[in-house]
Amino acid sequence: MAWLVALDGGFSGKRFVLETTFLVGRGPFNHLVLDDSTISRQHAKVAPEGGTHVAYDLGSANGTFVNNQLIKRQVLSAGDEVRFGPFRFRFEVAFNEDLALRGRGKVEEVTRLGFEVPSKIVGEVDAQSNHTLIATGGLAELEESERRLRTLFSFVHAIAATLDADALLNLIVANLFEAFPRARVAAVYTLDEPTGAMEPLRTEQREGGVLPSSPLPAELYTELVMRGKALLSVPFSLDMGEEMLESGPRSKRADAMVMHAPMVYRGNVLGVLNVRGEPGETFSQGDLDLLAALASHTGIALQNARLHQQSLVQQRLQRDLTVAQQIQKSFLPLSLPRPPGISFNADYKPALAIGGDFYDVFWLTHDRIGCTIGDVSGKGVSAALVMARVSSDLRTALVTEATPALAMAQANRELCARGQHDIFVTAVALVLEVSTRKVTLANAGHMPPYVRQREEGRLLRIDAGASSPLGLFADLPFVETTIQLQSGDALVLTTDGVHEATNTREEQLGFEGVERALAGGSSEAAALAARLLAAVKAHAAGCDQYDDLTLLICGVE
Repeated sequence: MAWLVALDGGFSGKRFVLETTFLVGRGPFNHLVLDDSTISRQHAKVAPEGGTHVAYDLGSANGTFVNNQLIKRQVLSAGDEVRFGPFRFRFEVAFNEDLALRGRGKVEEVTRLGFEVPSKIVGEVDAQSNHTLIATGGLAELEESERRLRTLFSFVHAIAATLDADALLNLIVANLFEAFPRARVAAVYTLDEPTGAMEPLRTEQREGGVLPSSPLPAELYTELVMRGKALLSVPFSLDMGEEMLESGPRSKRADAMVMHAPMVYRGNVLGVLNVRGEPGETFSQGDLDLLAALASHTGIALQNARLHQQSLVQQRLQRDLTVAQQIQKSFLPLSLPRPPGISFNADYKPALAIGGDFYDVFWLTHDRIGCTIGDVSGKGVSAALVMARVSSDLRTALVTEATPALAMAQANRELCARGQHDIFVTAVALVLEVSTRKVTLANAGHMPPYVRQREEGRLLRIDAGASSPLGLFADLPFVETTIQLQSGDALVLTTDGVHEATNTREEQLGFEGVERALAGGSSEAAALAARLLAAVKAHAAGCDQYDDLTLLICGVE
């Protein structure tokens, strides 16, 4: 059993049981209705999956957070704080003692891996090596410094030869072996920003071959990454293969030292260079100083390679987006039907290069026209891919099914069958009988349509017949409502990008702003479209478009 426990607001202290998929949002069809302007109509859901519970953000305007981290999908653990806009909840589960004991054992086992003894900071182990340099006299020290300078120059010259990341890694490792003749293993770690772990990119032996490796041990992380210090570890046990004894083969091990130096770029640690010595050999303070110098130049080289790669990726993405724009436009109608006495007007403005809104108008029979309008949760490429499929599914369903409600149910089953739990689609599907001007429509969690009546500019908002969005429940029934259009009336369909147009004060245009724009002036389709778009532009006052915006208007002469 699991619950969400409200931590503040009017629900404070109340428990919400999570037995099945649990919907959260501003809309009335949610299990938990949060009546606040910062909450989207379909904001988030918590679903039981594989013995755990998973929180999904459903493309909300202000995000879903777990432990103050913005999430798209997150497996929940007992005690996690889940926040929808300003509303905080704690995730609680029934305690399982056996599971807790097994989990604790696993943690202890992982902790034992890695280095056997914590490393020491270099400054604590340098006295003997410095004393040796002084005893041998200034000339020896000068010759050693000159050798290291030549090594540094050769290293920098070598790694500057390429901007390809893989080739650069090969050069770094090869030149580490050149710089440190007593090195047996060389490795390069880089910081994985999402997790904060220092992950190995390349670990090789001098005699050849890539070694299996694990993330940087925790006992080294603070000094290397948080403080940016180079470290010289105490000896650790190194596997040397097998030797034959009277009792049979046994692992042969020897002690070796290891050096670590952070790769720092503009004050940030990008990674770590690691050099492990031959058994019985030692590294000096001078060796560590040299590795630290090599690491600083390696950080610059790796960052340049990354920037170069990002530039190439951005160029490729821009080309792909241009092609995607062209493909997406091909899913929208090239032209709209023009039956006698009826006019259609449509406009589509994605917030990004491509978007998740769609509309369609097409002949079903000689006297019936099908129309759809919809909004896929989210924006960008992923939403556009779903938009292409769902718009096609709805067109096919309207052609093959007897009513808009049955067509919506068929499209919903197909979307649910794909198992994309973090995606939903709001939509309206309708059939217009040209001869009678009768409209039959089904609404799947979409913005309510309006009928702008000629008589005194009256507005009728069609709230009846609204159901849950597509993609949430496979067996969801859909209902229909019928509208009789009269001469001079106009049916107005929009996506929420119209209502949620936002100005510099974070104020949305809202239903009131939309209704003001529709109420005044002519009820002719083109005029209504022009007034709506003008109202959105005036309200936003130059602010960036937040969401995809689509409108579809059907006017009757």
